[in-house]
Amino acid sequence: MTTPVDAERAWQDLQRIRVPQERVYDEVERCAEDDRRGVYVTGGLMWLFLASSGLDLPKWGSFALLGVYVAALITLAVVYSRRSRMRLHRSRYGWRSVATFVAGAIVSGGTIILTGRLTDWLALPYGSLIQATLSAGAFVLFVGPANRWAVSPLRGRALSDPAERTPEEARR
Repeated sequence: MTTPVDAERAWQDLQRIRVPQERVYDEVERCAEDDRRGVYVTGGLMWLFLASSGLDLPKWGSFALLGVYVAALITLAVVYSRRSRMRLHRSRYGWRSVATFVAGAIVSGGTIILTGRLTDWLALPYGSLIQATLSAGAFVLFVGPANRWAVSPLRGRALSDPAERTPEEARR
């Protein structure tokens, strides 16, 4: 099973593969940069939900409001997940994506709880509007940069792959 391998020919073959792969990484990075609209829409939905949660609704109204909010978030997730045409397996979601999701949940949940308790303790008028504004603002300010941070190392991960090094780099 020993077949002679021409290093130059193998390098040219890798270069033909690399060009489409670079386009995939460009597409993934572009989608991460264009996620601002999704972040703003999600922040707006969060603001509407938190602002309306301060209304004196009956129990069934609160559950209906929660159901509408969750349905809107699921719809938004489905719409934005179908946007990207090009994806590599394991290229979009890594440990940074999981860390961003967990940190976003902690920041958002912590802000909602802390601002809710603070407005109740200070007995501020329109407390739910204050809570909604601060929580949605913290969400928007955190999630956008965090998403770009989570996607940024994709191109570097491909270049660190041993199969994609030049023959000179592989000898070192």
